[in-house]
Amino acid sequence: MFKNKLIFLSVLTIGNSQAAYDQEDTVKLFADLAYVYDSNVFRLSDQQENNSTRRHQQKSDSSITTGLGGRIDLPLSRQNVYATAQVSYSNYLVFDELNGPAWDLGLGWNWVVGNQWSGNLAASTSNALSSFDDVRTSVVDTVQTNRVSWSANYQLLSNWALIANAAYVQEDHDVRKYQNANNRNLGAGVRYTSDRGFALTLLHNWLEHKYDENFIIPADLRGYTEQNTSLGLNWPVTAKFNANVTAGYTQWKSDFNGQKSTKPTGAIDLVWKATAKTTLSTGAGQNFDSFGSNFVGRDLERNAYIAADWQFSDKSKFGARYNYRQVETETSNGLRTQDSIYDTYQLSYDYKILRSMLIRSYVQFENRDEKINQFDYSDEQIGVSLKYNF
Repeated sequence: MFKNKLIFLSVLTIGNSQAAYDQEDTVKLFADLAYVYDSNVFRLSDQQENNSTRRHQQKSDSSITTGLGGRIDLPLSRQNVYATAQVSYSNYLVFDELNGPAWDLGLGWNWVVGNQWSGNLAASTSNALSSFDDVRTSVVDTVQTNRVSWSANYQLLSNWALIANAAYVQEDHDVRKYQNANNRNLGAGVRYTSDRGFALTLLHNWLEHKYDENFIIPADLRGYTEQNTSLGLNWPVTAKFNANVTAGYTQWKSDFNGQKSTKPTGAIDLVWKATAKTTLSTGAGQNFDSFGSNFVGRDLERNAYIAADWQFSDKSKFGARYNYRQVETETSNGLRTQDSIYDTYQLSYDYKILRSMLIRSYVQFENRDEKINQFDYSDEQIGVSLKYNF
């Protein structure tokens, strides 16, 4: 069946287009329609049957998602106030308990004061079905995420600027309520921009993570505080080669026992325009996931990727990408409870039908190797989507 679907959808793979609207337009609207076949919807292990939902003995399903979205920009002198919205509804052919809406709504203000101050103030809310990737059981859960963020730049000298940021993020689950939590973040630093085009940014962040619900232990003992110092480099080495590098260290302290842990964190991303039609990119990094752990501890994530895009013509583009992801969950006393490796391979093909119409398609294969618990799984996906820009 999977092979038949692959052959059928390969005939339909037609892809990318330019928007019908221009970027300076006040109102930008789009509609989209997507079909996805997933061989392992709940990310169940290879040895595990699907006995957790009312549809037994089946792991695969297909879904059709319809959506509408848009953006409004209101330039006011040197300011820009904007609003974004994207709403969708998914229908599963078998697991109809997963049917439901999703949305992401936002308001923002790109502000400027005088000749030295500039920044952004934004707020957003989103609601979507929770991922099954790291859950181990097919619990149907949705998560609502509310965000407020602020950033500011003060141009101290022609090449030097002071920077600051603040953010609050709240996650609320309708079933796994023990995951309800919030993050408070404050950051400050300095940025140097060279006349040759590269930029260096030194930044220090303070973060506090708090849980709202008790989970074996009281909620106020499940959280942690964190400090992160990083030095970032954005360097357009040549007209065809660009590098982004961030290096630093992160220290987090558990509210449960005051235990501290320090890890190096950072990332590197390289982009090379090899030819007029070929772009190659690669990167790797190690960082903590703020909302990753369910108990007392942190999720350390290591990522790496390699990707290539070939622009065959003005209407068609082919892409290939490999992602490596490792997730280590470690409690405050140093006990490792998870060590998972994810390998994801994806091929995509886009075709521009009209100036306003975009069709994208992809085939994806993913495997998880769980080193501590027996939760290995494999998953195959095929997707085709049509997007129309008004």
